[in-house]
Amino acid sequence: MADSNGYHKLARFMAYQQYPIFRKFKIIANRDLLYLQAELIALENEYLEFAKRDRNNKGEFEFYDSDWYLLSTSQARNCGGEQWQKALQIREKLREYYECVLRYSQIENTPQPRKRDVTMLEDWISQPDLGGLFFSGPDLSPGRNSLFDKAHSHDLMTLSHRTGENDLFTRLLAGPIFHGLERVFRMLKKPLPHDPENPGAQSNAFEYSDKHIIRTIDILGSIVASMTPLLSVVILYFVKSLGTRLAVLCIFTLLFSICLALVTKARRIEIFACTAAFASVQVVFVGTTTITAQN
Repeated sequence: MADSNGYHKLARFMAYQQYPIFRKFKIIANRDLLYLQAELIALENEYLEFAKRDRNNKGEFEFYDSDWYLLSTSQARNCGGEQWQKALQIREKLREYYECVLRYSQIENTPQPRKRDVTMLEDWISQPDLGGLFFSGPDLSPGRNSLFDKAHSHDLMTLSHRTGENDLFTRLLAGPIFHGLERVFRMLKKPLPHDPENPGAQSNAFEYSDKHIIRTIDILGSIVASMTPLLSVVILYFVKSLGTRLAVLCIFTLLFSICLALVTKARRIEIFACTAAFASVQVVFVGTTTITAQN
C-alpha cells in the first residue's frame, strides 16, 4: 500500500508518531443514555401496572409479589405471565443501559489531547510538505464539521499516553519556547520521510523525543526550585538593613509560592504548607544573622 494517500497513511502516522486523536461524541452518547433511561422508565411503569393488577386479583396472582417461583412459571402454566415477561425485558434493557454507562464513563475519563498535537495532526493532513492527504468526506475535510472544527475542541480524546507533568511550566517550555527554538533544532536533525514505505521522499516534518524533552524540562524545573531558596539566603546574607531584609523575605516568599504553582501541580494546601515552611526558615536566618551582627 505504498501509494496510499488516505486513511491507511493517516492511520500509520497516528500510530507510529503517537497522534491517535479521535472524537468522543459526548452529545450523542448522552442522548443515547437519555433514550435508554426513557425506555427503562416506560418499562418500569408498565411493570408496576401489571404488578398492581396481579395483587388485586384472586387466586395465585396475589402471591406473585412474594413467591418468585409462581411468578417465573406463570406464563408456562397459562396464568398470565405479563408481569414476569416485563421483568425480563427490564433486565435486558437494564444490562444494556449499565454497559453503555460504563463505556461512556471510560471514554469520558480518557484524556484530552494537547492543542499543539491537534494542530500538528491537522497541519500534517492538509499541508503538502507534510502528509498532504485529501479527504472528500465530512469527517476530515476542512470546514465540513470535521474532527478539527473548533466546536469539537472539547470533544476530543487521545489514546496516547504522554509522559511527564502537564503543569504550566511544562506547557510553556514544551510549547512556545520549544517552538521558538525549533529552527535551531532542525539544523541538527533530519526530516521524516514523506512516506515511511518510500524513505527517499523527505517531508518537512521533524520528530523529537518526548522522553528527552521531558527530561530537559525536569532538569530546568529542579534548577528553578533550588535556585529560589539559595538566592534568598545569599541576598539576605549581604543585606544589612533589617527593613530591607524583611522586604527581600516577602519578595522571595511570594516568588517561591509562584514557582510552586507554576512548576508543580501541588494543591493549594500543599503550596501553603511549603510556603509557610520556607518563610519560617528565612525568618530564622534573618533573626540569627541579625543577632550575630549586633554581637
